Amino acid sequence: MKMLVKSGNKEKSIKVLKKEGDIFTVSIGEKIYTLDVVKVEEGVYSILNKGNSINMEMIASDEPGNYKVNTLYNSFNIDVVPASTFTPNGKAKKEAHQLIKSPMPGKIVKIKVKVGDTVEVGTPLVVLSAMKMENEIKSEGKGTVTKVAVKEDELVKDGQLLIDIKV
Repeated sequence: MKMLVKSGNKEKSIKVLKKEGDIFTVSIGEKIYTLDVVKVEEGVYSILNKGNSINMEMIASDEPGNYKVNTLYNSFNIDVVPASTFTPNGKAKKEAHQLIKSPMPGKIVKIKVKVGDTVEVGTPLVVLSAMKMENEIKSEGKGTVTKVAVKEDELVKDGQLLIDIKV
């Protein structure tokens, strides 16, 4: 998953490179981090980075992709934009697609959208069962579903295309 995060006049490209349980390897700009991320409750996360603990609260606004982020010492607003909707120079693509891929191998339990459906940020798309846990895969942006590339009960590989959304 890759996204562009904007806060004020600053922006960073963030990409999840690897996920093993609660351990995420991410690139933020040019730097690589290994983070232990635990969801404490809805919108509240505990993050460990090299022994340093950060508690973070993300509060979604009414505007899709916009959040207020609170930590112990800071509070700021961010916009999260799927990177697939931008060209390398940060301009919006004329016809962009959000490609939803499987974050891990597993089995498709339920498909919650069909071709032609309009989705918003956070719309549930697919339920994926992996390691005896069900994971709800959600939309990273708003758009229209143009392709459902899997079927219920299908076994999928890590990185396999699940849903194509025109943004």
